Amino acid sequence: SVYIKEATDQGKVTQPYAMQTLFSAIANSGDWAGSDSIPDDFYKELKQYSALFKEIAKTHKLQIDFMNKIQEFCYDNINFLKTFHKVIFMLYNGNVLEEDAIVDWYKSSHSTKGQTEFLSQMEKMVNWLENAEEEEDSDEDEE
Repeated sequence: SVYIKEATDQGKVTQPYAMQTLFSAIANSGDWAGSDSIPDDFYKELKQYSALFKEIAKTHKLQIDFMNKIQEFCYDNINFLKTFHKVIFMLYNGNVLEEDAIVDWYKSSHSTKGQTEFLSQMEKMVNWLENAEEEEDSDEDEE
């Protein structure tokens, strides 16, 4: 993981490529590789890399790029199809992805690969994010 951070800092590897490679490596390793269902161990493993993903996905655009890479991976690997929303929620909770990036991805910046499936998975979370944002705004107005 130190190597990946150094490689992106030095411009040897692009940030989207680094995030895609790391995510793919995690997803394709472990007991879940090739499994029909994805166990909790996958999410635990992925969570260990949240700090590194956060270091790389610093901008709004990079966060959207990352979500698209995850979307395309989940589409291309059928056993991960139903995990997309869980991965995005976990990365949001780990402060890797910001609400604005998630909402923008949902509204206009998503990949076309499997978009119906992935937009459906994300609908509840996006509604929750938008409503939470509105509540924060109205709380600030009351002060």
